[in-house]
Amino acid sequence: IIPGRPDHNFQAIIKEIKAARKRNMDVIVFPEMALPGYLLGDEWENDSFINDLMSYNDDIRDASKEMCVVWGSVYADSHQKGEDGRIRKYNAAYVVQDRKWVSNGVFEGHTYKTLMPKYREFDDERHFYSMLKLAQEQGVPVEQLLQPFPIIIGGREVKLGVILCEDMWCDDYSVNPTGILVQNGADILLNLSSSPWTWRKNDKRHRVVASLLDKNPVPFVYCNATGIQNNGKNLFLFDGNSTVYNPNGSVITTAQDYVSETVDAHITGRNGPEKPSILPSSEQDIQELYNGLVYGLEHFMSALPSKRVVIGLSGGIDSAVVASLMASAVGPENVFAVNMPSHFNSELTKGAAAKLAKNLGIHYAICPIQASVDMTRAQLQDMTFVRQDSSQNEIRPEISPLTLENIQARDRGSRVLAALAAGLGAIFTNNGNKTETAIGYATLYGDVDGALAPIADLYKGEVYQLAEYINSHAGKPIIPDEIISVVPSAELSADQDVTQGKGDPIKYPYHDKLLRAFIEFRRDPEFILQHYMAGTLEAQIQVQPGLLQQYFPTPADFVADLDRMWKLYKNSFFKRIQAPPIIAVSRRAFGFDLREAQNGAYFTRGYQDAKAHLQNP
Repeated sequence: IIPGRPDHNFQAIIKEIKAARKRNMDVIVFPEMALPGYLLGDEWENDSFINDLMSYNDDIRDASKEMCVVWGSVYADSHQKGEDGRIRKYNAAYVVQDRKWVSNGVFEGHTYKTLMPKYREFDDERHFYSMLKLAQEQGVPVEQLLQPFPIIIGGREVKLGVILCEDMWCDDYSVNPTGILVQNGADILLNLSSSPWTWRKNDKRHRVVASLLDKNPVPFVYCNATGIQNNGKNLFLFDGNSTVYNPNGSVITTAQDYVSETVDAHITGRNGPEKPSILPSSEQDIQELYNGLVYGLEHFMSALPSKRVVIGLSGGIDSAVVASLMASAVGPENVFAVNMPSHFNSELTKGAAAKLAKNLGIHYAICPIQASVDMTRAQLQDMTFVRQDSSQNEIRPEISPLTLENIQARDRGSRVLAALAAGLGAIFTNNGNKTETAIGYATLYGDVDGALAPIADLYKGEVYQLAEYINSHAGKPIIPDEIISVVPSAELSADQDVTQGKGDPIKYPYHDKLLRAFIEFRRDPEFILQHYMAGTLEAQIQVQPGLLQQYFPTPADFVADLDRMWKLYKNSFFKRIQAPPIIAVSRRAFGFDLREAQNGAYFTRGYQDAKAHLQNP
């Protein structure tokens, strides 16, 4: 699916209908919003666009000779208004057979999505009316509106129960559309989905379907989109992985990940062999992440006029992984890496950057920044501010060590990388990881810059896992051992000298898990401190036993760090909102997936009481 391009999507739909007819298929199913795309922002408020979509539906109907075609698109009811005062729109599924709309006794050739997701990146109710609201408006039970579509296959009537995406994820809702449709006579369930991929999601989906079919045992078709779509701040991957299930939840067939394809399934309605859900191995697990990121980068770059990308290659783990991903996504011939040392950068990391570039076969150059950093510092130190009135007081800016660190980062990003990208007709990447992004360990207009942040939804530990997979998959150390073994460091001051074992002021094995608790699981310092006091925190957030005592010898040390990290997390939103788009792979990606307000850090009374008790038992 290409979002916002119904012309392209229509041609792809017609092509697959023709191919399926040649293979003597009875029914072909396409995903939710297959015609317009799913994530379109407020383009849904463009009446001309909506009318355009409606016109394509008739053309798809006319192409359904001797077949049943089911697809997702928008349905506009020009006689009714939505809650936004505009023409009422529904997220709809269409059903035709042999060039005629199929009626289910309630609707002529279409049905509506019942459950509207209102979490994470989903915002369906902003634009669409639901089947639930329609039932309430008409004063009838939703069971009366949710009816299967009878079609004829081989002279026999088969009733299709058609639902859309969220309708199958109904555990937290008061309505179960799948159960209603089976009770109303559906012989088979078709789920049209536009379900964004997140790491480790597919096994959960298999379990959800098995649970649904345990109570309603009919064949189940899950038809999901491929491609990438975005909401402006996050890039979401759609992995396809469309699957056909037997009535007992075992798999008949499944499509490949990230491959746009049509798979054939012959459904008998009989149970297949019991197939318990098998969790992927650790290697398969990280391979899924790698494939997803490369797929997202390929599609992101394919929409740009040039495939060229510039990467600041420091000799550290983050830029090394980004360079490896980009080389796989666009080819090494399109990757331009530049090492930008100051006098704080060690020979170790400079040599590692050059070695990595050679291993990847990418373009490589060196652009020292010390002279320009010294010039900037000298200019600022010589600068005075004089108030333009009778007062003659002069104020000079203070060039602190932190300011000098920021000058280096901004010189690399805003001066060198931006200019190189322009000169090469390229984009440049943001190499920050999720741990750094969460606490603002980055410089605005420096390493916060870029067109895309490939690993900003990966914690530091996950970046290392990805590096190890890249080497394992290649069968040789593409990412040099010294990059993996060196202490993580920004190398912006003498206090971050990697040759002396000095690095970032972040305890990654613990802070990764702490920040995950803040972000993914919505835990706050009160929850963390309560479990610390109870001696259960390491188990609760899955930290290696004994690590807290190693890092924080006293409760005061632990509390001081917890205070600091919560403040950094809550006060760094202004950097995140100005950062480039992030490829979403986790349960909560910064951007529009995790919605934040810049209100600063707040500590609950429960936290304050626990802290006081810990300090004065």
